[in-house]
Amino acid sequence: MTTPNPGQPLGMFDFFALEAGEYLDRLDALLQGGGDAPPAADEFVRLARALRGSALMASQQAIARAAAGLEALARALREGRRVWDAGSKQIAVRAVDDLKIFVRRAAS
Repeated sequence: MTTPNPGQPLGMFDFFALEAGEYLDRLDALLQGGGDAPPAADEFVRLARALRGSALMASQQAIARAAAGLEALARALREGRRVWDAGSKQIAVRAVDDLKIFVRRAAS
C-alpha cells in the first residue's frame, strides 16, 4: 500500500488508513485462502479485533462498529455458535469489502 500523502508526514488519519488497509488485506486473504474451508478462527478474531481497535484509536466510530460486527461473527465461528457455510462466508467477505470502502471514504 502506498503512503496517502507522499512527501508529507503521516497524520492520525493517514496512519489509520494504512493500518486498516493492511488488516483488511490480511482479512481478505484469510477469507479467500481456504476455498470452502473455514478460516483460521483465532487469526480471524485477532484481525477483526485489531481493525476495531485501530478505528477506535482514530475516532472512526462507524468503522469501529462495523468491525465489531465482523469480530462478533468471527467469535461466533470460533466458539461454534455459527457454522462456516456459504452464507457465513458471503457475510464475512462482503463485510470486508464494505469496510474497505468505508476506510477509503472516511477522509471525506
